[in-house]
Amino acid sequence: MPFRIREVLLVASPFDAYILEEDGLLTEQVFRAYEDLGLPASPRFTHVATGEEAMQKLIERRFDLVITMTRLADTGVNAFGRRVKDLRPGRPVVLLALDPKELHDPGVRIDNQAIDACFVWNGDARILLAIIKHVEDHDNVRHDVKKGNVRVIIIVEDTPRYYSAFLGHLYNELMKHAINLYEEGTDELQRRLYMNSRPKVLHATNFDDGYKLFQLYEKNVHALITDAGIQRQGVYQEEAGLRLAKKIQERVPEMPILVQSSNPHLADKARAMKAVFVDKDSPTLLKKISNFLTTNLGFGTFFFRNEKGDYLNEAKSVRELRRRIDEVPYESIAYHSDHNHFSKWLMARSEFELAEELRPVKRSDFSDEEGLRDHIREVLETAQRGRKGNIADFNRERFDQHLMTRLGRGALGGKARGIAFLYSRLTELGDELGVDMAVRFPRAAMITSEYFDAFMSNELTALAYECDDDDEITRRFLATPLPQPLEDDLRFLLERLTNPLAVRSSSMLEDSLHQPFAGVYTTLMLPNNADDPEQRFQELAAAIRLVYASTFSRNAKSYLKTTGKLVEDEKMGVIIQALVGQQHGQRFYPHFAGVAESYNFYPLGPQKAEDGVVHMALGLGRFVVDGGAAMRFDPKMPGIMPPHPSIKALLNNTQRKFYALDMERPCCDLHADLMTTVRAFDLKDAEDDGTLSPVGSVFSLDDKRVRDDLSLKGPRVVTFNNILRHKAIPLAETMQRILEVAEEGMGGPVEVEFAVDMGDYGKRMRRRQKRRPPTLYILQLRPFGALSRQKETTRLRLKPEECICRTNRGLGHGIGQEIRDIIYVKRKDWQASQNQTIADEVGQLNAELAEENRPYLLIGPGRWGSSDAWLGIPVSWAQISNAKVIVEASPAGYDVEPSQGTHFFQNITSLQLGYLTIPPGATREEPVDGNFIDWTWLDFHPSEEETEHLRHLRLSTPITVSLNGKDGKGLIAKPGVVSLRPENDKPLPMPEDVTAGIMPLASEGFLQPAD
Repeated sequence: MPFRIREVLLVASPFDAYILEEDGLLTEQVFRAYEDLGLPASPRFTHVATGEEAMQKLIERRFDLVITMTRLADTGVNAFGRRVKDLRPGRPVVLLALDPKELHDPGVRIDNQAIDACFVWNGDARILLAIIKHVEDHDNVRHDVKKGNVRVIIIVEDTPRYYSAFLGHLYNELMKHAINLYEEGTDELQRRLYMNSRPKVLHATNFDDGYKLFQLYEKNVHALITDAGIQRQGVYQEEAGLRLAKKIQERVPEMPILVQSSNPHLADKARAMKAVFVDKDSPTLLKKISNFLTTNLGFGTFFFRNEKGDYLNEAKSVRELRRRIDEVPYESIAYHSDHNHFSKWLMARSEFELAEELRPVKRSDFSDEEGLRDHIREVLETAQRGRKGNIADFNRERFDQHLMTRLGRGALGGKARGIAFLYSRLTELGDELGVDMAVRFPRAAMITSEYFDAFMSNELTALAYECDDDDEITRRFLATPLPQPLEDDLRFLLERLTNPLAVRSSSMLEDSLHQPFAGVYTTLMLPNNADDPEQRFQELAAAIRLVYASTFSRNAKSYLKTTGKLVEDEKMGVIIQALVGQQHGQRFYPHFAGVAESYNFYPLGPQKAEDGVVHMALGLGRFVVDGGAAMRFDPKMPGIMPPHPSIKALLNNTQRKFYALDMERPCCDLHADLMTTVRAFDLKDAEDDGTLSPVGSVFSLDDKRVRDDLSLKGPRVVTFNNILRHKAIPLAETMQRILEVAEEGMGGPVEVEFAVDMGDYGKRMRRRQKRRPPTLYILQLRPFGALSRQKETTRLRLKPEECICRTNRGLGHGIGQEIRDIIYVKRKDWQASQNQTIADEVGQLNAELAEENRPYLLIGPGRWGSSDAWLGIPVSWAQISNAKVIVEASPAGYDVEPSQGTHFFQNITSLQLGYLTIPPGATREEPVDGNFIDWTWLDFHPSEEETEHLRHLRLSTPITVSLNGKDGKGLIAKPGVVSLRPENDKPLPMPEDVTAGIMPLASEGFLQPAD
């Protein structure tokens, strides 16, 4: 409906206007009529008394519709209409008479070039609604039929008194029906589409115009309502309406037709052609029209009947219709199908595509009885799959019908948006996804940013923006109640959601294309198993407030500053998601979980970067995203495992613990206890739970080999051999397909978080007991924005002695020359047990350099940002906010898989920071495959400052960093080796194999492509 009437100019004498207003305001009356029908944006009426006043108003303002009464003090209605058309060509002018006699006054002969339509006031403001909708339908019908395939109802009636009554009543009935459909919509968009897709009503006054309308919109005509006696070719004929009906029936035999006449003797002729007949003099005329809409046009409930007309069952929605198809006798289905009743009913409900598919279907089209039933079932199930892909607005009565619901009218936030998008895509594909493993999404309720805005009082906002004390912010947020409507809805949710819950952040900026904010905000997991419902509510409400508080943590503010965003730019949504897994004693967790990426930064051997990579671990996925020693594999080559140079390296890089939700953890202190509901357990616990068998192996001490038999003695190692090599489930193929669909939908590389519940795998089942199949659950989707921004850049070609380090495993893309500070971990006497202390020292030096606005190069062992301090330095973003290039350089024997699949890694790549990985023990004197770091040069250079474990170098000349994200090659040149910018700040011409220029440090990242 692209054209809507918003401004109406009413031209009427004061007395006529008074009659219309009935001692009240006309705009107010129309507003009430709109409000009663749930219609948006009722028009505003402006009243003037004379034609001259009207012309002046038309010059000053835009009006969409002009309504004039028959008595104007200064001009005739025809003359006035022509003046309006001359001034505003195409502007509709409608004549409204207070009495039918006014239209038959010899002095009033309507000029059709001046007046577009005539109506009679019937004492009800709904006639104004009818006039407005009549004009809107006239202007919108071509567009809406072409673009939206909407239906059309044709009314042929030449008596203004009757068609004024018909249209006023008909529009009211259509709007009420649209309201019923509106309430069935799963979200606001779908509800508005239902409202706008109601049938258009087109009015004609004679046979010729009526048939012309039918010819224009033949495929979309839903019904014909006609007077029996109308003009044909300018001559009144008592049965011209019947002839029109018969002519249309010859083209569309099942067309619903209502014939009205003051001549009762025409009833038999109308019924002979299976039309409904209504006596125009009947006191229940309008009620009979309502019955026609309900019974013949499919408005309202679908009643299943047999050939005799006996009632069998009913359906009030498409979902119910699908269920009833399996329940009612075949004879009833065949009867309704032969008479096109399914199509008519679906058409009336604006289910145009479904109606078109079922319209030509009859019992004779199928060789057996069940063929017809199966076909209708399949068509309706396809429609249901499409609806399941929607995020439904929260509705208590229909909550159980929808997997994902939205609470509030604001934004979903980035994380919820990603889940909703992939849910929609995979639902749309259905069986076409083509995988042999069940793929599901956990039930989720998404709290929009509207409630975050309502929660943030002025005092709370001022504190959040200015305070740097995370504990104080948390205390104040926990002391502030949630909005009452949200609390009421949460209590209802907890009546339905009785399993453990994950409460996840979903901010406006989170998981966006260029800044993912991965791991920056809080995610909490709740056992949700307290006997007291009030305690469960208090825990959930506190978890939501803690997510809100994390928006303003020091870590989040540091990350926002790094991205160039303001705290004011951020708003927080929240996802309440059913936790995937099973309970084993005090522990609740999935069999395994992880992260799949469609681009592999560290391909091995025959693997290709475009094949993608999957990282997974036993238990909750926190082990992976926090940087634990997870298993990684190529979904196209799942049998190729990462090589380990020694037994020690194998054992160091295998999972030795797993994360699970502690179901017995008390919750007395809402802050402290909610933050520690997830804890680490030993592999022995998983073996006792029976969850290690699908993923675990044994390192046999007898023959020093890995054996996939947990009955053997020896250290347990998590290899996933049963899954990847022995293919207990088709995980690799399923992940490969999901990544393809997600990447195609996102238009670039993606990252998918997932969890797998193996169902009853490995369990002994009783006879006839149904076995639950292994199921993969999608938890999150985010884009890899960094890769989409890569451009070709020319490599620096330098001698080893000119480089601080060189690698074939570098992340980032471009070239930068802004760094004059280096912080690195001292090699001498370094121990992994010192990593937490080192992180604190890095944070202190970072704060000093941030104060001076000096970017720096950071060098140290293991995985930077890992939550496992044995695998690397566990720094947060606040502790390295000014680092622009990071190097992993470990001593010999400290073999740790490089960062990939972690939240830390995702943020590094999106911010275009440089990240170089050097093989353990590689030095300039003893390089490994050409990779090295020149420790001698670093140690020789005088330091600006030293801590117990760190050295800080300050250089007079900047270093040069060059990385090519296409092949992973990168290097860092020593100061003064490459001069890309002379003193006059104009680029010097450089050799082709060096570079063509340098981009300055920018907020979106240090490394910038050199065009």
